[in-house]
Amino acid sequence: FGSSRSFGLAGSCRPLARPARRSNSFRDSVGIMFATGVSAAARRIGFHAGGAMPRVLTPAAPFRYLGVRVADVAIQGPGFSSAAAGISKQHGVKSLLAWFGTDALVKPGYERLVGWWLMGASGALATMIAIGGYTRLSGSGLSMTDWRIQGRRLPRTEEAWVREFEEYKKYPEYQRLHAGTMELDEFKRIYFVEWFHRMFGRGTGVYFALPLALFGAAGILRKALAVRLTSLLGLGISQAFVGWWMVRSGFDPPEKHTPTLGPKQRPRVSPYRLASHWTAALTLYSGCFWTALHLLRPSPAAAHTTAEAVAAATRCRRLALPAAGLVGLTLLSGPFVAGNDAGRAYNTWPKMIDDWVPPEWLRSVAAPTEHWRRFFEDTAVVQFDHRCLAYSSVLGTLLAAAYAATQPLAPTAAAAVRLLPIVVGGQMALGIATLLLYVPIELGVAHQLGGVAVLTTLMYALHSLRVPAIVLPAAAAA
Repeated sequence: FGSSRSFGLAGSCRPLARPARRSNSFRDSVGIMFATGVSAAARRIGFHAGGAMPRVLTPAAPFRYLGVRVADVAIQGPGFSSAAAGISKQHGVKSLLAWFGTDALVKPGYERLVGWWLMGASGALATMIAIGGYTRLSGSGLSMTDWRIQGRRLPRTEEAWVREFEEYKKYPEYQRLHAGTMELDEFKRIYFVEWFHRMFGRGTGVYFALPLALFGAAGILRKALAVRLTSLLGLGISQAFVGWWMVRSGFDPPEKHTPTLGPKQRPRVSPYRLASHWTAALTLYSGCFWTALHLLRPSPAAAHTTAEAVAAATRCRRLALPAAGLVGLTLLSGPFVAGNDAGRAYNTWPKMIDDWVPPEWLRSVAAPTEHWRRFFEDTAVVQFDHRCLAYSSVLGTLLAAAYAATQPLAPTAAAAVRLLPIVVGGQMALGIATLLLYVPIELGVAHQLGGVAVLTTLMYALHSLRVPAIVLPAAAAA
């Protein structure tokens, strides 16, 4: 692999000797694969010393050895021979293989198994997020007043239920909202919702941890992926503690956590801690879903089959990233709306009651350092910010899709970018409906799950716009 002649990319191909036994070396395996297959492939796609490739798609036939596969690689444009030789000589085999899309995260042959396991974990996390939304909107989240990492059974006797109810009565939610009006049967209902939410989270953790341990012990995961997934497991375990930290804030007088809202506030968890819990949940979901896409979808070199498509994807990705930032900010502003019950005020659209811009927001902007907490606590300010970010997200994704329509993108990437403003616009419409109808539980949960759908579509679009790590000179010049 020291020069391009080993590949038959410049001059004649000199086959390497095939070993008598199967090699465990990644470098040796790839060397054998290229030695046995690349000569014919090179002749088919027209490699020759000093030659120039025509600017048309000329795919190489896939070939296999020892379970390693180079999938239909599109080669075009002048100078590929020298480019490949330069990559091999300057960066080594790993860089060249990264361009071809064979820099694997798992042992060859296990991509779909690990990918679909991670896709299942993503689905479980999305379900967990939806259950969490229902738990909050149904007023169930503060019903369990203690927490154990191993979990606990539901109370099994009437006396045990009464003890739990008496504990609940010690805290502000019962004292300010339900004193003398809540019956034991109603308490049992909200208690079960919170208990189920916690147990579903533990089940999701087991679903993730056990296969991870098995795959790691079997040597299926490469080191990079093993470290990534172990980090996600650690984040998932910490998420349980963050969840209890969030719930614990709801047992304090709400004035402690949102002092700018004055006295006699409705009991609820701290919006700051709710935002932390939400952000951690989206991070877990993103890590699982992105890695699943990486394992289940074609490599960038196989997806973008012309130099023009690679260059177009590069340009579109540059424009899509700022739009992705706006979408991310919109998602992160949501828990401040939810945490301050801001969706149950200013239930008009497009104006906020009689104002296009609420005076509370103008006062906050006039003295941001003095009134910085209002951007996270004031009902009018957080709702106006969320509205503006939603409008910006729709506009940003529309501009990205319009620009992509003018570019020679690969069909999959073009479809993914076109889908993004549709999903973001639908989420905005759902949010408006939720606001106008005073946040019914069903629409509130749907809007929270819609945020996950927006994130899913965004990651799918960005993943579709990935380009090979090392681009051909023709693509770079485009």
